[in-house]
Amino acid sequence: MNMKKYFLRTFFLLFSAALLAQNTKVSQTGNKPVPDLTPYFTNSHDLTSLPAWGSYSKRYAGISHIADVSSGVRFDFSVMPGYYRNRQLMPNVMFESSYYPWDAAPDASWYTYRYELEWKDRVVADVTYHVMDDSRVLVEINCINNSPTTQNLMLNNMAYIDYAEAYPEVKANTDNGLFWKNAVDYLSAESPNKFPRYNLVYDGLMRFELRNRNTMDGSLLGGGFGRYEGDCVVYEVDIPAGYDQGGIAFRYRANNGVQAVFEAEGLLSGQLQFNGTGEFEILRVPYNAPAGKHSLALKSTGAGSFELDGFYIGATSVIDSLSFVTRLRPYTPVMETTADGRDILLKYEDCANFYGIAWNYTPSVVREVISDDMETYFRDMVHNHVTTRLVGGGRQHYANAYLRPVVLQPFSEQKIYLLLCTGDKETVTTAVADFHLHPDNYVAAVANNRRDDFPVLPGGEQYRFGYRLMQACHIGNFTYPLYTQREYIRHFSPGKHWNSLYTWDLGFSAIGLVEIDPVKSFECIRQYTTEPDAQSAFIHHGTPMPIQFFAWKELWNATHSLPMLRFMYPRMKQYAEFMTGKHPTSTTRMKGTNLLRTWDYFYNSGGWDDYPPQTTRNHNNMTSVAVTSAYIRALKILRMAARELGLKKDIAGYDAEIKTLGDALLKYAWDPESGYFGWVVHDNNGDATGIFRYHDGTNYNKGLDGVYPLFAGITNGEQTETLIQHLFNPQEIWTHIGLSAVDQSAPYFKMDGYWNGAVWMPHQWNMWKALLDAGRGDLARQIAITGLNVWEKECEESYFTFEHFIIASGRGAGWHQFTGISSPVLSWFTAYYKLGKVTTGFEIWLSDEKMDSDFAGYKATLQFDDSAPPHERCMIVCLDPANDYKVTFDGKQMPMKIVEKGQLQITLPATNRKGELRIVKIPTLP
Repeated sequence: MNMKKYFLRTFFLLFSAALLAQNTKVSQTGNKPVPDLTPYFTNSHDLTSLPAWGSYSKRYAGISHIADVSSGVRFDFSVMPGYYRNRQLMPNVMFESSYYPWDAAPDASWYTYRYELEWKDRVVADVTYHVMDDSRVLVEINCINNSPTTQNLMLNNMAYIDYAEAYPEVKANTDNGLFWKNAVDYLSAESPNKFPRYNLVYDGLMRFELRNRNTMDGSLLGGGFGRYEGDCVVYEVDIPAGYDQGGIAFRYRANNGVQAVFEAEGLLSGQLQFNGTGEFEILRVPYNAPAGKHSLALKSTGAGSFELDGFYIGATSVIDSLSFVTRLRPYTPVMETTADGRDILLKYEDCANFYGIAWNYTPSVVREVISDDMETYFRDMVHNHVTTRLVGGGRQHYANAYLRPVVLQPFSEQKIYLLLCTGDKETVTTAVADFHLHPDNYVAAVANNRRDDFPVLPGGEQYRFGYRLMQACHIGNFTYPLYTQREYIRHFSPGKHWNSLYTWDLGFSAIGLVEIDPVKSFECIRQYTTEPDAQSAFIHHGTPMPIQFFAWKELWNATHSLPMLRFMYPRMKQYAEFMTGKHPTSTTRMKGTNLLRTWDYFYNSGGWDDYPPQTTRNHNNMTSVAVTSAYIRALKILRMAARELGLKKDIAGYDAEIKTLGDALLKYAWDPESGYFGWVVHDNNGDATGIFRYHDGTNYNKGLDGVYPLFAGITNGEQTETLIQHLFNPQEIWTHIGLSAVDQSAPYFKMDGYWNGAVWMPHQWNMWKALLDAGRGDLARQIAITGLNVWEKECEESYFTFEHFIIASGRGAGWHQFTGISSPVLSWFTAYYKLGKVTTGFEIWLSDEKMDSDFAGYKATLQFDDSAPPHERCMIVCLDPANDYKVTFDGKQMPMKIVEKGQLQITLPATNRKGELRIVKIPTLP
């Protein structure tokens, strides 16, 4: 044997043994540790498992503190390194700005950003935020000079606050003895006009809710409310003791000249007329009612619509003198500094807490910067070395701890520490003093906050860096505040550029989070669902693909949590019923064919913005293939969950729906001429008139949408083989970097599109799962390993986690710090390389799992999706590579393929019968 290879192999075996030994400390039994999800069974849409300190900023990369989630106010702190009196780096999260999420703990207890002052890794600042507890963060700045030249650095450390986009800028001139009711806090808001979004309001807003900063609470009732006769809103009003008589002041706005007329019932009776001027006005009305709870209904006569901010109730004299004034956001804090200039104490008007900043480096100076355009102004001021109050226009205030210069000798590094703390004034001043008295204690407390890699198979080491960057990017893509369902929430975004809810992107984030932290994954799924009979069937923004169902199935296989299954089941059922047209106000189902269309809810059927038939469809009576196929798979997952929960009646209902939708696809969408399924064109009665074709007669759906019935598991043997041939034909969908969104042989294929001409991860993940379910493990692995290779190559080259990859070049493109629909790379890495990981398609339901503590054996009970005929299925198990194994199912030995040592690709028999899988180590002969 080559001696170099011998020593490398010996080193790997010793290293693996150490990791294996470390892992056995986690669990004595070898069973997977199951997180307790029950504390997160809530109707809130906030991610309550996220810490108060985290990477929430939507302005500059750093760390933020949320003292009160309900407030919509966020304290931010950012390290902004640069060359002294030269280039200033501004780590803006809204565009590429030379900082990189570099590393992170799965629980977000610490995370690191790398700032590249000189590419590539010649001069950098690695900034790690160590969350010590709810009140303290230690900021570690490691300045590194890997060049042969002495470098002068500077560190501008900025503290500031930020507000929600619709944070209110209006207040009453007095609120003495007044009681406010926001117009959106109604008991009900109904209309005879049941529009498509009646029970699926965009972004999880309440029906008729609009967001507006020129209001008392950031929300008002509007959106055409009052346009239709019979539009009615009902409030519960609590009259306090001693207020039997008084007045109600409605704050409203209507277009100039409009008279919105409503009949009042309950607390008030008679007709109310809201005269519009185009500005906010006050309508004062007297009332006479005993103390206690009363109903107040406003029913439109149809004369006109208005926007209602809300109403005050109180004594007539106060109501008569009531007015509303503008309230500017108070960005500037009361700011104190110590005599030696190494501490800052901040108190913001809209923050109950004080904030303290202390540092251990001199020379330094404390400055203030006031500017709404820091990108230009602060860079322009880089040569102003004297002024301590820089005023560049606007109102945004930055408290600046300016450390300079930091001199680095060639090939050297220097660590600098800062303390952030919060609490009442005494708590903050005490923490600052303690930091200066005992700095070594703080450094020692975070010394062990370093990456704790899980053991992987030998072939997986080459993909660790790409995995690490994606995990760090997930931890870096928290945002706050985001508003939905009458609350401000913490939220994962697919990228900081998109400060909003994204249903399909965050479904894939939840899939990736299964590998990072199952608790966060669960919360990410729950966040997009609503309690049964809620006003909106689920939280919807963007492409309405049911990715939450696929994440839910992944989470079940990872946790086997029956309480979680029970909690989520009615929510997921409600979601599916709306999107399959079972809800009275849903418009998804075509009456003549039963195929599903979602154009009333979003322009995009499968997330593929420029997918050819989507960009050229000329009316709403067309159905894509992927939508119906994806909801068939969602129903099949619900069916398996219902079986686990013993809900036999629900199973029968799912069977009927699965057959109806599947039959519709096979009858109307299959195009034997092209071997693809096609978009179906319907007439105004909802009856099919044919397949949507390109102007030369070609099926317009030659691409991933055209193969989606494979994902649904409804195709016959011949169709399955035809669709798989399309997927892996290098002249059609297969490319050197994975699956093209559009068939390369199609006349409408482009080289320069967004999806058309590119490879994306999400639909590849779906096809990977479909191929495991189809028993085609080798082809599934081809997709996954190709994806990992492409991902790793780009991560090592650019340090970016891109959206997609251009076929022509193989390089990444799109948003540079993306998670969302790029998250499948986490699944692929763990599926094929993480020791102890078990991976299946959608049609295998795992339970009673037991993994040996040394990863040398495994057993589980397998149930199958018996809504499909019996067929072979594949699963992947990663075990200790030092052993050989035998696999049995109900005592019968199963075929398996060992692609790499320890990586078992198991083919299960063509059965739907429940059984026990066992993997045992084959003893080594003496």
